Amino acid sequence: MVRDRPSYRVLYLAFALGVLQAVGLLAFEAYRTATLSREVQRLEAENAALWERVRALEAELRAAQGPAFLEAEARRLGLVKKDETLHARKAH
Repeated sequence: MVRDRPSYRVLYLAFALGVLQAVGLLAFEAYRTATLSREVQRLEAENAALWERVRALEAELRAAQGPAFLEAEARRLGLVKKDETLHARKAH
């Protein structure tokens, strides 16, 4: 029978190894795709959180540039206006 020739056995072995390699590569690519997909989701969530932080800091910066904040900060530092009198409080 033609199938029993040694050359066919080598070809079957080569074919089987090729199929095994292809299955292994497909499994590896599926694993890598799933891993990268999770990483992309994690980075997108981190990016969204960072953009939210940027918006909060920009709002804080706008508030800090307003005259009311600057006056409150100056008073916290002990500064007074020209027409004001400073009255010292007793420390308890």
